[in-house]
Amino acid sequence: MSISTEMTTKGYLSTALVPYGEQWKKMRRIVSTHVVSPAKHRWFHMKRIEEADHLVRYVYEQCKNVSESGGGLVKVRVAAQQYCGNVIRKMVFNKRFFGEGSEDGGPGLEEEEHIDAIFKVLAYIYSLCVSDYVSCLRGVVDLDGHEKMMKENIGIIDRYRDPIIEERILELRDQHGLI
Repeated sequence: MSISTEMTTKGYLSTALVPYGEQWKKMRRIVSTHVVSPAKHRWFHMKRIEEADHLVRYVYEQCKNVSESGGGLVKVRVAAQQYCGNVIRKMVFNKRFFGEGSEDGGPGLEEEEHIDAIFKVLAYIYSLCVSDYVSCLRGVVDLDGHEKMMKENIGIIDRYRDPIIEERILELRDQHGLI
């Protein structure tokens, strides 16, 4: 397995990149019944529509503001990446932004940093890394800077995601009377 997938999944604890075996079978069963089922698809429909409305409003505002420095231009790549990120954030965390967002309805600095980090991780996830082929170099020498880049970007993702997850864990513990 590659070092980037191990780092991204925190030791192969994710669903998508876990090696085939009993853990994968358990995760697949949970995902198919609780995440990608037709009932969940219908339940998430309104969240997708809500985010599409925000996207249309954002593009409209960008086009309307011809007098400002942007000149009515829309960065389609940024808009598409943020739309996808916002849909996922809305579905997973039930929030659109990590921070305040911008005044024009677009992404704030936090969202831009988060999405950039996600795309950098995706770019490096299966890229060539010397330590994947010479395993004794793992953690000792980072010849191509691959590990450093992955650690930095995974750290950015975790910085925004982990507080929300910790908050949810505490809420569930309080609801169920756990310590």
